[in-house]
Amino acid sequence: MRASATAANAGRWVRLGPQILATALTLATGATNAISFFGLGGVFTSVMTGNLVLLGLAAGRPDATLAAHATGAIAGFVAGVLAGSHVIGRTGPGHPGWGVRVAVVLGAEFLMLAGLLGVWAVEGGHPTGGVRLTLAGVASLAMGAQSAVVRTFGIPGLSTTFFTGTLTGVVAGLVTEGKVQWHNVVLLTSVAVGAAAGGWMVDHGGSFGPVVPAALLALVLAGLWPLAVRPSRTAA
Repeated sequence: MRASATAANAGRWVRLGPQILATALTLATGATNAISFFGLGGVFTSVMTGNLVLLGLAAGRPDATLAAHATGAIAGFVAGVLAGSHVIGRTGPGHPGWGVRVAVVLGAEFLMLAGLLGVWAVEGGHPTGGVRLTLAGVASLAMGAQSAVVRTFGIPGLSTTFFTGTLTGVVAGLVTEGKVQWHNVVLLTSVAVGAAAGGWMVDHGGSFGPVVPAALLALVLAGLWPLAVRPSRTAA
């Protein structure tokens, strides 16, 4: 009986775990974008559409500082997607090595966000100049790696780093199907809540401003363990 209950709980977590982890990652995304926007040069770490607009704005004004920050954020995000996708490969939930590879990439993201927190603290909560530019690039690199991870969760249309398509799907689904996509509503709410927490910490957290995304990644890594299983255990 106990073995059956354990197997049932494991199976339930394998089914629901990716959505729960996606919600936590979305909270981290909102916080990281708020930290970057308010404290790292006014750019986004995951919303590349916004950064492309900022890059065009910088060219039109012109504004060399904004252009450098927007370019660095875009380059960091692209590099994160490339590196994360290379490490994970073409695996997905239930495939050999999926959990381990995902854990490696998310572990790297955690180290980047922890490094952001450490340098932020050394700078007294007010990084400037080249340090600020570098931190914005590192944060974008982390978000790119996270985007590569989420693609393997096996949930169609899932994103934890950009949400225009998510919002479009919620509204269109409500109109055409008469259904509320509650899982996407949760993600949209989570990115706003995460941004509120991250923005509040930038204003009031001082040297510990970026602690929210780093803490959330630590929780995600802990929650990922039940998903890092072999295919036979997943099927059971």
